Amino acid sequence: MMGGLCSQLAALLLLLVLPSPAHGAEESQDQPVFSRIIGGQDAQEGIWPWQVSVQKYDKREYYHICGGSLISAQWVVSAAHCFHPSTPVSAYRMNLGEHQLSNPSPTRISSPVRRIVRHPDYNPSTVIADIALVQLTEPVAFTDTIRPVSLPGPSTQSPAGEKCWVTGWGRIGWGCGDVLPPPRTLQQLQASLVDASTCETLLGSCKLWNQPTMLCARAQDARSGPCKGDSGGPLVCPKGNSFILTGIVSWGINCTGSTPRPGVYTWVSVYAEWIQEVTGSAGPLAFSPAVLLLAGLLLPAL
Repeated sequence: MMGGLCSQLAALLLLLVLPSPAHGAEESQDQPVFSRIIGGQDAQEGIWPWQVSVQKYDKREYYHICGGSLISAQWVVSAAHCFHPSTPVSAYRMNLGEHQLSNPSPTRISSPVRRIVRHPDYNPSTVIADIALVQLTEPVAFTDTIRPVSLPGPSTQSPAGEKCWVTGWGRIGWGCGDVLPPPRTLQQLQASLVDASTCETLLGSCKLWNQPTMLCARAQDARSGPCKGDSGGPLVCPKGNSFILTGIVSWGINCTGSTPRPGVYTWVSVYAEWIQEVTGSAGPLAFSPAVLLLAGLLLPAL
């Protein structure tokens, strides 16, 4: 992927489009590649109510390409590499309240997109500022299965060793070779944050690592982690009785390597002020470290 930037990388940005039944293994030729959660487990319906399926229209149907997170009634945050600048905004839609992609919930909301704002510093060659904001055409009403995630502030700390969760519908097999089978249930995986120096060591000769803007996390089984189709999805960490959107699935080294590597995430707190500037508001669910989850929401064991 991406020429000689990282000779070790057979697959970089976790974007690679999951094949739809009619498409076979169709991939973008212009964007880096990422995948699904390897080693994850089925999530319970509604437990991650901010999870979004970013979908793209092609060949008479929409199909899942990336994850995203609902952050307010009209805004979703995802990875910049999920959206090609030559693709019209009308080709995308955001599916909210999804649980099983092959068995759509009757309460899900499928929203058209008004605009997509990629961070002005985003560079597809270095993967810096791999973050984009997606405005829905209309605000959505919150439900038990559709609810925004809390955002960090600019000074929110992300200590090494903190146990967080990554979710998505990406590929699942070792080597990123297996598509999530029907009914394509949302996957969840616990992963611990890794300190910058350890991450740099583990990534070896890969020069895409940028400590000030990126986070590393890895599961207890180092071979588990995000894969193709998980790009743009959330890495959330518990804060009191809430979860904070700490990272956005961005890129990783080929998971078939002999030495498993951590996944790399866009560090959301670095872009907190930009998010507030673009969305134009910081309501009670934004930049708040203590927003309670829905009453009765069953949290996964930490």
